[in-house]
Amino acid sequence: MRSTGVRSDYYEEMSVAESESAHPLEDVGVFLWRLQRSFEMGFGSQLADRIASTQIDLHELERLIASGCPQRTAYRILRR
Repeated sequence: MRSTGVRSDYYEEMSVAESESAHPLEDVGVFLWRLQRSFEMGFGSQLADRIASTQIDLHELERLIASGCPQRTAYRILRR
């Protein structure tokens, strides 16, 4: 087996914070996609930024809005 030069215990030594930020560009991409989807649903920049920064289910948010729920109410329902 060829060595990759990375110690086998490298990942075991990584803290949770380090492992969560191991792919910062991917995190930025997800944030930007969520921000864009929030804008497309009609949210203003401040609330869109909050939505993009959370784990709120965007599909559920979109479903609530499509069924007539006001945007802010839908956000408050799902942020819990």
